[in-house]
Amino acid sequence: MKNIIKSALGVFLMGSLTMVSCTDVESLDINRPTAQEQNPEAYANYLQNLRNYKNAEHKIVYAWFDNSTKVPASPAHHMTNIPDSVDIVSLMYPEALADFEKSDIETMHNKGSKVVYTISYDDIKTAWEDQQANSDGEGTEFNTYLQAELDKQLAYSTSFDGVIVEFIGQDPTFMNTDEKEAYATTQNIVLNAVKSWKSANENKMLTWQGKPQNLIDKTILNDCSHIILDIDKVTDTNQLLLTVKSALADGVPTDNIVIAVSTTGADTSDKKTGYWDTDVRALGEVAHWVAAGYPEADGFTRAGIAIYNVQNDYYATGGTYTYVKEAINILNPAPTK
Repeated sequence: MKNIIKSALGVFLMGSLTMVSCTDVESLDINRPTAQEQNPEAYANYLQNLRNYKNAEHKIVYAWFDNSTKVPASPAHHMTNIPDSVDIVSLMYPEALADFEKSDIETMHNKGSKVVYTISYDDIKTAWEDQQANSDGEGTEFNTYLQAELDKQLAYSTSFDGVIVEFIGQDPTFMNTDEKEAYATTQNIVLNAVKSWKSANENKMLTWQGKPQNLIDKTILNDCSHIILDIDKVTDTNQLLLTVKSALADGVPTDNIVIAVSTTGADTSDKKTGYWDTDVRALGEVAHWVAAGYPEADGFTRAGIAIYNVQNDYYATGGTYTYVKEAINILNPAPTK
């Protein structure tokens, strides 16, 4: 039954994308009928198959989407144009959503996708350090600043299906007693804020990102849908495996590991972003690695991927998201006879 559903999904998706793709190079002044308008019944069936697929067992796909443009001038500015098989979209600018973004979120819900955003402890710390540098040390004490930022950013969640909490932090292993105590105090501000938020929002998803091994208290991880690991310094699968093994310290769940990987850079001369070598795209390599996993042998579950800068693939491949779709197909191949 699962194969039948996925097969139907693939057939309609190909037709739908064919109809939609013709608008990518048109003048925005020309309005062509959408797939939904041309065949409402078939499109409704497609959406139901898509939702069924996302509710079934498969490799999960997250994507970070740059929604900094608040007056859309291109299909690229709409999250609704990323591949439909993406399960969870994280908006990079969650505050002050434009009306079209709110409408797009509803469209994403109809496709069975969730829309979230990321709260980064390390970004908050960097912003505080910049503030301190510009205030001659007379600015707000960090823990006070941290609490205020967490309160402010968690409040955005009313418009979203959940949050990703990014925490890289530091390795507490070699800290002295005073350093570890101070680190624990700061870390607990994050953990308590997130736990309180989750308790008040049980129906919303929580995902952890970063280096879970740097948490002193790891119990929050048991409430997380997934744990996303960054691999920005990885250049091959051997290093990737070591990165995962390093993250799986005592207390870190092993059944929901997601690997974060970037598309290639928006600048075509950039041969570092999104590459393992000058001609080897990290996205495809990571997708193959995740798809090849066996929990019994690995000791952990390769649950999916999380794609940074997903919109770059729109621009790089003429609006077709070629490499993102290729990665999704590697993770969740269509059934064959």
